[in-house]
Amino acid sequence: MEKNYQDILYDQILPRVRKPGQYAGGERNAVVKDHSSVDMTIALAFPDTYAVGMSHLGLKILYHMLNGREDIAAERVFAPWTDMEHELRVRGLPLCTLETFTPLSRFDVVGFSMQYELSFTNILNMLELGGIPRLTSKRSATDPVVLGGGSISTAIEPVAPFFDAVLVGDAEDVLFDIVYAIKDWRDGGRPGGRGGLHRSLAAIQGVYVPSLYDVSYHADGTVAAIDHITPAPASVAKTTVFDLENAPFPTRPVVPNVEVIHDRINVEIMRGCPNQCRFCQAVQHYRPLRMRSKEKVLELADAVFRGTGYEEISLTSLSTADYPGILDLLGAIVERFDARRVNVSLPSLRVGPELERLPGLTSSVRKAGLTMAPEVATDRLRGVIRKPIRNEDLLAGCRSAFEAGYRLIKFYFLIGAPTERDEDLQGIVDLCEQVSLMRRDIPGVSGGRAQINASISSHIPKPHTPFQWEAMNPPEELMAKQQYIRSLRRSKALKFKFHDVDVTYLEAVFSRGDRRLAAALLKARERGLRMDSWSECFDIRAWREVFSDVGLDPDWYALRPRRSDEVLPWDMIGLKIPVSHLAKENRRAHTAR
Repeated sequence: MEKNYQDILYDQILPRVRKPGQYAGGERNAVVKDHSSVDMTIALAFPDTYAVGMSHLGLKILYHMLNGREDIAAERVFAPWTDMEHELRVRGLPLCTLETFTPLSRFDVVGFSMQYELSFTNILNMLELGGIPRLTSKRSATDPVVLGGGSISTAIEPVAPFFDAVLVGDAEDVLFDIVYAIKDWRDGGRPGGRGGLHRSLAAIQGVYVPSLYDVSYHADGTVAAIDHITPAPASVAKTTVFDLENAPFPTRPVVPNVEVIHDRINVEIMRGCPNQCRFCQAVQHYRPLRMRSKEKVLELADAVFRGTGYEEISLTSLSTADYPGILDLLGAIVERFDARRVNVSLPSLRVGPELERLPGLTSSVRKAGLTMAPEVATDRLRGVIRKPIRNEDLLAGCRSAFEAGYRLIKFYFLIGAPTERDEDLQGIVDLCEQVSLMRRDIPGVSGGRAQINASISSHIPKPHTPFQWEAMNPPEELMAKQQYIRSLRRSKALKFKFHDVDVTYLEAVFSRGDRRLAAALLKARERGLRMDSWSECFDIRAWREVFSDVGLDPDWYALRPRRSDEVLPWDMIGLKIPVSHLAKENRRAHTAR
């Protein structure tokens, strides 16, 4: 089957699709094992394109860990683009992995890494193309076990009916507990059928098994109760890897065949974030703060360089500039790699006093744009969202960047936060203008004012944050705010890129939703919807028709405020943060001045 599939793929399909290299396999450092020589086969599925999935560090860590065991074969599979999907469907071919071109239905486990709500339809499409029943309740005991995990695993009720189990938190310490629990169940004759497996998995810390939770609703649609079946806990506590220093890390990651979004060495220097911004769901998911030593970071960077030959190193975390001794670390990285013409970059710089010294260190080879995320531009609103930065530090850092040779500054801003006013929107434009003009007035720097690219997204009150009870701005209000900002722009040196309001709205529906939305996802697949995060495929009118067809009101999910005493759909997930603390932070936000 695999040989025949590969012949058809190479001879008939790849010449007809864009970027054929993403489906060809055979990349440097890919691990290919004979399935007959291993005890467990696992397909690591990323529900987006190859370019996105191959940039994801978490997928690389799982691939490294699993293939490090002789008795396990782990392979990769990504969501096919529309042209590739068409070629598979017209030929009646299944979705297969890249290493051995094996259909998903022939694996013991298919594990999805979930990073974004608008990939939910891709998950269903990949299961369908792979020959696996989408609903857990429709799978037999011999169908693959479908697992989920990733940064949005803390609130995934809309896709709960499609997963046998979901890992909440870090995978490193419990991954093999899950894999071998599945193996023991399979080798033991699958006692109790799929339900027996679910009970076994529920006993593992951090594993959420949706089938063991029964959700009831009030007449007004709100959740009445979430009941659990033993051995499932009332609250699933997320897992945490406390020893990041010695945690597994891939030093020979797969080098992609085609250009991907982050095609470089990525070394995770810190997990968690010292800041507790009230709008940020990732902070809650990845806490507490843990870090690798400077020596370990250098060791890993060296090893990955030798294993890949990349010409850029990115030091990654939620807030890399908050790493203790970041200046010393950058200096050591530059000293070690400068002669090799390897560029050093930070994904986004935190605004703080140390920002003034960072640009010179990160521009040792080439001077790309400097990126910062001030989120908002006024001190009052910073107090509301708890973003501890000062404009004087931001301006000092930008001045240092211009003196080091930078000509471009990239900012990330957020609109629609609670208590936002017109002056907060005006502040975004004023800050960009001030930074742009600053470059023109620096002695010894030629070339006029700086280019400022501002990416402006819209706030979604995310689960497990102090804002989870807030109402979201309606789409028409967000569009009016975008237009107001555009109207204030006075120079071509300022470029504002706004996130599509309709895309944000749909993301809010699914991030704040419950498992009844699974019906909408199934209906959306009937209509052929997928790749919703891509503008070429996104269709809000089709989605509104889908919600109407299944009798659900998307506004009710996305826009309405939640009562403080309301049972929330994600309340069975525990992040070790008392709800009382989130509520206190919410009250503090509304009293910030």
